[in-house]
Amino acid sequence: MLRRNFLLSGFLLVALSFLPLTLLAQDKNMEKVGDYEIYYDVLPTSFLSPQVAQGYSVVRSKGQGMVRVTVLHRLTDGSSEPVKARVSGHAGNLAGQLNGLSFHTHEVGQNQGIFNLATFRFVHDDPMRFNLRVTYSSKQPAYELAFIRRLYMD
Repeated sequence: MLRRNFLLSGFLLVALSFLPLTLLAQDKNMEKVGDYEIYYDVLPTSFLSPQVAQGYSVVRSKGQGMVRVTVLHRLTDGSSEPVKARVSGHAGNLAGQLNGLSFHTHEVGQNQGIFNLATFRFVHDDPMRFNLRVTYSSKQPAYELAFIRRLYMD
């Protein structure tokens, strides 16, 4: 009985030690700039259902990826509103070969959400560098967003 409690305590300690890493990983796809939050994600288009891909004019294919950027304006009452942002940039491998990204704005329902979407080709397990410029307010300079992601073919 004592051994089982010791093992359980050890398991809980190890599990809790990973909690901060988990919380940090959840914020990794978001940048806070003043009252604005810029969310971004990258995934293979093959993860989309055929209906969703068709709705956003995205080709589902192995080796085809997509990057999505959403901007929210955090209001003083704690709520947020979607922002119609402009996004430009490029993606490339770590050797410096770059491809421009052509972003298209998509609106979901009436004032329910707005996001910018671009597609690109990728090589399985090859790290890709993304350099994006997000213009979220005419009163602010564009925000430079840079990150690296790996994509895998299913």
